[in-house]
Amino acid sequence: MSLTAVQQWLSVVALLIGIANAAWIWISRPARDTNKRIDETNERVDDLAAAADARADRHREDLKNHDRRIQKLEDVLPHMPTKDDLHGLDQKITRLDTHVTSVSHTVQRIDDFLRRQP
Repeated sequence: MSLTAVQQWLSVVALLIGIANAAWIWISRPARDTNKRIDETNERVDDLAAAADARADRHREDLKNHDRRIQKLEDVLPHMPTKDDLHGLDQKITRLDTHVTSVSHTVQRIDDFLRRQP
């Protein structure tokens, strides 16, 4: 084989490789576009997931705060007076007022008596 024949065969092989490369690029272009769209979609999904996680964290914190408030109320509630306790206190205050009123009348009468004495 001569150098010219080898050069012709190498040219044919290079041409075939070039055609195959052009065909491969032409065939794979839709796949690259699709992969690009998939990557963009994945980024968007990641952003949405991060936002959802942030909202969930805020919601968890709100629930913790709400639970703390309820716990404070549950701790204080047993020590608060009941309706019967307040009713009994009202009765005692009424009796005390009656007693103070009667003592006031008695003191007034004693004062009047002492002022009338010459």
